[in-house]
Amino acid sequence: MQKVSYMGNGSTTEFAFNFPYFENSNIIVTKNNVTATGYTIVGTSAGADADIPYTGGKVVFDVAPTALDCISIARQLPLTRIVDYQPTVKIDPCVLNQDLNYLMEVIKDRQDELDELSTQYAEIADKESTTTLLARISAIHDEIVAVSAQIAALGDISTLRTDVTTNTNNISILDTRTTNLTDYVIMSQTPTAENNYTWYRKYKSGWIEQGGIWTGTITIQSDNSANTTIYLPVQMSNTNYCVNAVNNSGANSGIPWVMLYVCGVTVSSFIVSIGAYGNTRTINRLSWQVSGM
Repeated sequence: MQKVSYMGNGSTTEFAFNFPYFENSNIIVTKNNVTATGYTIVGTSAGADADIPYTGGKVVFDVAPTALDCISIARQLPLTRIVDYQPTVKIDPCVLNQDLNYLMEVIKDRQDELDELSTQYAEIADKESTTTLLARISAIHDEIVAVSAQIAALGDISTLRTDVTTNTNNISILDTRTTNLTDYVIMSQTPTAENNYTWYRKYKSGWIEQGGIWTGTITIQSDNSANTTIYLPVQMSNTNYCVNAVNNSGANSGIPWVMLYVCGVTVSSFIVSIGAYGNTRTINRLSWQVSGM
């Protein structure tokens, strides 16, 4: 099976693939191993008389997948005929070539599946000889004898049990005293060019801090406004989070004659509305930060 995989980044909506296919139903798109929705397939046409109609294409999502989403694009060709030739009708060479090429592509996919199956189960065919198996059993026996000697050297096991119980109780008391008093980061991302300079810190308690830099070009006419959507790299549990957005485009943006308003807040994005006053202003850089559960 022809297949390609990607990781989302919260801003990219288009994901390309370069394997040929015959119709959109041949392309299977999943997100985190579940059938994806909210996307369009745009094929790269090979021409009207091509033996295979599309040489590849791209999947365009309505909303950009987040940094935690794994996107897979695969080709799945049903094992069936696509043309029913009639005995009294002249055979079109283009149609015949397309039909034969479809069957060839199906055979290629089945060969790929067989190769993958062969790789997965190759170890089963590599059976150990009796001599090798007996040698492994002997080595395990020697390890058991060595561990038994170490246990005997410990002396009275009751004393060891008492020490372990005492230490376990002390650890339990420490856990009780520190419950709800500490929190720590369990997941994070450092801003780089590859992730569009977004970052986040997710804590054990569920608290999330994240932010980034939006770059682009928005020109706002005097006494008007324009919007841009910021997509979060980590989805929030609700919309009750705090948002800070700052225009740091520079002197040419007309600071302080530019006002920012946050609206359209969802668990995965928010909208920054930018208003210009007194003159036409151009915005090309916004810094933003979000914190909440």
